[in-house]
Amino acid sequence: MNLKKILINLGLYKPSVKYKYQPDKNHIEVLNFWSPDPKNTWQYQFLEQNFSNLITADNSVLISTVFGPKKAIELSESKVKVFYTGENVSRFPEYKDQCKGIVDVAIGFDYHDDDQYQRFPLWLEYFFPQTSTRTSIQKLISQFVIKDICDNTNKQFTSLVSNHDKGNIRKVLFDSLSKIGQVDSGGKFLNNTQSLKDKFGDDKRQFIGHYKFNICPENSNREGYVTEKLFEAIRCNTIPIYWGSNNNPEPHVLNKESILFYNGPESLPTLQKTVEELHNNHKLYTEFLNQEKFKPHAEEYIAEMFEGLYAKIHKALSRAQQRLY
Repeated sequence: MNLKKILINLGLYKPSVKYKYQPDKNHIEVLNFWSPDPKNTWQYQFLEQNFSNLITADNSVLISTVFGPKKAIELSESKVKVFYTGENVSRFPEYKDQCKGIVDVAIGFDYHDDDQYQRFPLWLEYFFPQTSTRTSIQKLISQFVIKDICDNTNKQFTSLVSNHDKGNIRKVLFDSLSKIGQVDSGGKFLNNTQSLKDKFGDDKRQFIGHYKFNICPENSNREGYVTEKLFEAIRCNTIPIYWGSNNNPEPHVLNKESILFYNGPESLPTLQKTVEELHNNHKLYTEFLNQEKFKPHAEEYIAEMFEGLYAKIHKALSRAQQRLY
């Protein structure tokens, strides 16, 4: 019996974090999630769909993220511990080390060279199923851009969909581009149109696909931190106006030439001029829009992230299972 259990039996162990070991019927324990129903999250379903034969009552797995105390992860009695973050960990100082030393597998967007870490940025979960294969990834990439949402000749100027401006970039771009034409903001932040709800039934992709440009900066800037925002604009066949990931988002995946970048106040005059030229010249706009969006081997890089994620979790679960016998 270890020291912690001895102290518990003596009534002397008083952890600062209230924690109760609670794996569900699938033998998956969930901690510190943003969702009130974690079973519906991509991460939970990845475990359930890919490892049901390895996750058992005696070989339970923990999946935890940043919205709660790190101490609870340490106290967990699950045999395999997986940490995931789709958030910029600089906002969560407790988790800057990606739970190194206390979990078996850590998953995030940072670039780390560690056998127990897998880079798997948030945007992947918005577009790729949990059981994706090289073949399905290649097919999805080849059909990624939806070109029939709206004819290019009928597109309005610029869209914005956001609930806030934590990065203090969206209003800057909104104000600058409003000098060229109407910027329609369909979200709570700077809302000036009801068409997102009334015309497009709260379908963000349909909404932004009816505009030439989409303002889609990240909430914060950190190398590798790329969310769904940029990829939604690309998928909806509109030109993204982006800021984030040191303005070098997914260099193994995306063609930067197909994206417009905000790079601080000094970049606004050039950016504004470029947007205005594209807006007023249909030929130039069409040429810019029709550029290749992805690097030639993008699907291979994506597949490697999926394969790495599967392999690391499989290895951890297999090792834990072997220790049972």
